[in-house]
Amino acid sequence: MTRPENPDLDQGSTRSARASGSVRSASTDAVDEALKTRTMDEAPVGITIADASQPDMPLIYVNAAFERMTGYSPSYAVGRNCRFLQGEETREKPVRQMRTAIENGEAVTVELRNYRRSGDRFWNEVTIAPLRDESGEVAYYVGFQQDVTRRKRAEQAASDRATRIEHERTAQARLLERLDGVVADVTEAVALASSREELRRAVVRSIADTYSSAWIGTYDPATETVEPHASEGEVGVAVESVSVAAGDAGDRPVEAAVAAAVADRRVRLEPIGPEDPAEAAAVAGVPLHFGEATYGVIAVYAQTEEFRRHERDVLTALGRTVAIGINALESQRTLRGDSVVRFQLALASHPLGSFSEALSCSLRHTGTVGDRAERSLLFELDGAADVDAETVHAAAEAAGVSVRSILAAETDTPVVELSFDETPLAELIREYSGELCSWDVSDGVAVATIEVGREALARSLAADALERLSGADLRSYRRREQTHETRREFVAEVESRLTPRQRAALVRAHTSGYFEWPHETNGDEIADSMGVTRSTFHQHLRAAQRKIAAAIFER
Repeated sequence: MTRPENPDLDQGSTRSARASGSVRSASTDAVDEALKTRTMDEAPVGITIADASQPDMPLIYVNAAFERMTGYSPSYAVGRNCRFLQGEETREKPVRQMRTAIENGEAVTVELRNYRRSGDRFWNEVTIAPLRDESGEVAYYVGFQQDVTRRKRAEQAASDRATRIEHERTAQARLLERLDGVVADVTEAVALASSREELRRAVVRSIADTYSSAWIGTYDPATETVEPHASEGEVGVAVESVSVAAGDAGDRPVEAAVAAAVADRRVRLEPIGPEDPAEAAAVAGVPLHFGEATYGVIAVYAQTEEFRRHERDVLTALGRTVAIGINALESQRTLRGDSVVRFQLALASHPLGSFSEALSCSLRHTGTVGDRAERSLLFELDGAADVDAETVHAAAEAAGVSVRSILAAETDTPVVELSFDETPLAELIREYSGELCSWDVSDGVAVATIEVGREALARSLAADALERLSGADLRSYRRREQTHETRREFVAEVESRLTPRQRAALVRAHTSGYFEWPHETNGDEIADSMGVTRSTFHQHLRAAQRKIAAAIFER
């Protein structure tokens, strides 16, 4: 450093020493100030200084390390509060800790989720400390900032691994508990149930005791839907029928799980997102199938993620157990004759449909008779009042059916007795021990109503018919409980159809030997006893006989 010229330097030792000390002090202060500035500028950690005397404490200094770490230059940062580093994922707790420390004039160290100028997130370890003036008031706050993202990631990875290990251990323990609990409970419910409805309620109750909720539904192959029948917990209450037809399954997880369970005959697990109203984390569709028959699905809801990873085998075992129980109950009902499966099969290609189309009328099946070499079917021709016998025979010949007789030909609804060669449907019905109950024919389509004693056989019959018969379509499929009507109940039901006059005519005719041959009495005598004419008596008697015949043949 060049020493400055000063004429007073030689004027006395005291003054010279004082002047010399003053020069050295100023020089040292300048060197110290420059050293401090260089030290902060070149420090490996971010350093900021905020003016505590100004509103919102703007930054008055940031070093180069701060710019490298955050991407914000001094020209941008100076004059702003340092909160511009914060963003959506910055937690409130460490920010509140810094705010409290500043209000109390204290130092504090926190870890913040901050954002670089590029938008990238990083973990910032921030230490702030107050600098006070001569009066003891906080004049500045100096901040030291360090990127600790790598350390935090390593800590998080170690924590995740420890959590995962504990999670796996807990899940395995819970799985064993469920194996010992829910399978045993469901097995007991299946063994003790005396009806299908009782079985459903007991099963969903047992499952819901272990999981959060459950419902059980029956599969309807005609509509390709699963209809819920019993539920336990809040989730299953609001569930309506679930379509399982290809391409029709909805977007909700439960719909996807149920549809896949029916289609694949395997347990399907689906996570439940936060947008779904279900109070659960996942749902499983558990198929209920035994042999060729699919009885339905159990929807099981759980609140934990391990449900999706560890429960498949348990749920598969549950589904098989329940299906076996349903099959056993079905077999018992079949042996007792308590119920049958009734379904309707529409045939676009059938002799009856062709006959109906040729006459442009509908056919209503009114009965079957077997007094000929082959069984004949009786049909009312609805809408064929003006059709003559020649037209009926011509239509029958074209359709491949035989007309045995035409009754009530001159009425609005003539009755025709038909027979035709055995069709593939008749072979299938005989193969699966089914019964053809009735026909409904219109617009060229013949709809057969069929009953089968066992559901497994009914499902197989329906499936084979759809596969083998061209243009076949399943219209409905329902289980029908049979009623065992007593003789007294039948008599009471028949009598309820008769008017007092009709019953009086029938009783008098029976007790006086009118139905014997030769007659023990005649119509005039009975008519006189009733105070009516002979024709009126015969009208009452024929009406009573018609109602009795209808009651018999309707069954």
